[in-house]
Amino acid sequence: MPYCSNCGTKITEGSKFCSNCGAPQQQVPPQQQYAQPPPPPPSQTYNQQPNYNQPQYGEQVIGTIEGCAQGFPVTIYSLLLTNRRAIAAKVGRFNANMAVGGVAGGGLVGGLLGAGFDATVNRGRKKKTEEMAHMTPEIILTQDKKNFQIDYASIQSVELSMPGLMQTATIKIFTPGKEHKFTIQTSKEKFSPSVALYQQVLPGRVFVK
Repeated sequence: MPYCSNCGTKITEGSKFCSNCGAPQQQVPPQQQYAQPPPPPPSQTYNQQPNYNQPQYGEQVIGTIEGCAQGFPVTIYSLLLTNRRAIAAKVGRFNANMAVGGVAGGGLVGGLLGAGFDATVNRGRKKKTEEMAHMTPEIILTQDKKNFQIDYASIQSVELSMPGLMQTATIKIFTPGKEHKFTIQTSKEKFSPSVALYQQVLPGRVFVK
């Protein structure tokens, strides 16, 4: 039973005025008297597990530099450059002494040896590089114990030597107390995009010889 909104006296259902104080009463449709507030929308749940084999949001592979040789015996890396760091990912190695000497020493002999590498091996290295370009940096680093990263914040400078008739292209990355050097059997035309890529991610710290 409703009550007077002015004095609180019980009044008859549908009365327009209170029988006690005479105050007019607001008529409320019956269906609204017992209306309940709408329930809150159900919280969204996500059952899909994150795919850790995809690049992390905010860090993407900007570009890659293939065929980077380092050390002795020579290990072949692909350098994957993100917007935060460079990741050296092993894609192969040289076993033949002549090949090692040619690539490590550079020059015309190294160029001739590089031109004679098996195309199937090169395709395999390229495929590995393409696959890693779609992985997170953390996954890439676990693919091989020789893989390593160089944070851009730790890089003091990068020295790039353009290839010529008697020399190979080189990449030297200087960090406090350490130098990372890579040699690449390539042409000037093919190496130029690598120069532009480093200039993009490390403006002001790249020097070209």
